Amino acid sequence: MFCSPQIVATRPPAIVSAGGFTPTTFDAASLSNATLSNGNLTATRSNTSTGGAQSIAYKATGKFYFEVTVGASHGSTDSIGIMASSYGYGPLTNGNTGAGSGVWLGNGNIVNNGGVVGNIGAANATGDIIRVAHDAPAGKVWYALNGGTWMNSGTADPATNNGGVTLIAAQYAPVIGFSPFGSPTVGDNFTANFGATAFTYGVPSGFTAGWSA
Repeated sequence: MFCSPQIVATRPPAIVSAGGFTPTTFDAASLSNATLSNGNLTATRSNTSTGGAQSIAYKATGKFYFEVTVGASHGSTDSIGIMASSYGYGPLTNGNTGAGSGVWLGNGNIVNNGGVVGNIGAANATGDIIRVAHDAPAGKVWYALNGGTWMNSGTADPATNNGGVTLIAAQYAPVIGFSPFGSPTVGDNFTANFGATAFTYGVPSGFTAGWSA
């Protein structure tokens, strides 16, 4: 299905503080049909149209891990993943080609550049945690649901650069997409952990525990 890209507002990336690791948050300038709370870590749907929230911390170098917890999700292609600033929430939730990748929570499909490249199982239950590992130099990303295996595979492993999703060359940042399909419900919400608190699951070896600002 074609959907005109909804361009997300961009700003220069935030600077890591001199005191060390500073985790990113969702950026208010990136919002579409959504609101932020909880220190800009919880994105909540404000109407049933396409929308979302994105961090402004795009990465060209480094390896980063983050987790997103489902508060409520009723849109069939509500998405958790990473995308370039030029991609947009419409393509993310429609599956249009371009520099974006994510998990469609209703059925667990892993979508990349407009195609389905795997499945981790339905991930839209309250309390589900979607794990994301992004290796920027390798141009790859891995997904897992709760304590399951990466990519729902016995061999995929970000620590060894095995398996995973090969991305279009671009700088990527974490993203939440609210879908207009299924039964989208005002108040659906997701909370990201970009490293400000302890993670529920183990961080892959060699990856930063979080996504820096």
